Amino acid sequence: MSKTIIISLIVFSFIWLIIILRDVRKGNISIKYSLIWLLMAIILLLVGVFPSFMEFVAESFGFTTISNLVIGIILTLLLLITLVLTHIVTKQKNQIRELTQEVALIKEKIKNKK
Repeated sequence: MSKTIIISLIVFSFIWLIIILRDVRKGNISIKYSLIWLLMAIILLLVGVFPSFMEFVAESFGFTTISNLVIGIILTLLLLITLVLTHIVTKQKNQIRELTQEVALIKEKIKNKK
């Protein structure tokens, strides 16, 4: 792996960690939902810090260059994040539907008492 890619991965990972931690501290994102983003940044940092391990992994999976492996890892992590966020959105959609039904029932009870 070239020195440029290694340095870029390490710098990007640190910047990403700082952004995530700042957003958690400011309350823009909850700790629960930031874990997947932190995991992504840590994996990218490990890829940059241990390039020889990544060469071994790339050869094991049949990648011709390590940069292709890095792109594959990033795409996989993005798909994982998309799956997690889809799960969260679905759960919130169900909660909103239940709350809407409860509010409608409460309104009906109040209307019938008058």
